[in-house]
Amino acid sequence: MSDIFAFCIAIILTLPLPFLIIFYLCARKWSRHKLKALHRTANFTAPIFILASHVLLIVLFERSFFPIIVIFLLLLLGLSLVAQYKLNEEVRLIRAFKGFWRVSFLLFMFFYMGLSVFGLIDRLFFS
Repeated sequence: MSDIFAFCIAIILTLPLPFLIIFYLCARKWSRHKLKALHRTANFTAPIFILASHVLLIVLFERSFFPIIVIFLLLLLGLSLVAQYKLNEEVRLIRAFKGFWRVSFLLFMFFYMGLSVFGLIDRLFFS
């Protein structure tokens, strides 16, 4: 049973883009609203893209960048709190966290795609 669980986690971390599409289609079918489905997909797959980017960095550079990723996420959360304070002069922690989580989803999704392209080019032309 634990082997099946580990296998599923490995597939999700190795192929997060197909998982993103499958999860979006399921969320859209479940909620019947495109925007709600998009938000649920972003909220659920953000940690998957963060971990997938970390695994891809380990594969490409043979070194762990996890502390740098954590520091980057904390700085991004701090920027989200400061931006909300500057705009509203009031900080709502849940709203700031939602914004931070969605921005981190977008950043790490593009970071993962960029790392994938870099890895393909590196393996094809320089190995």
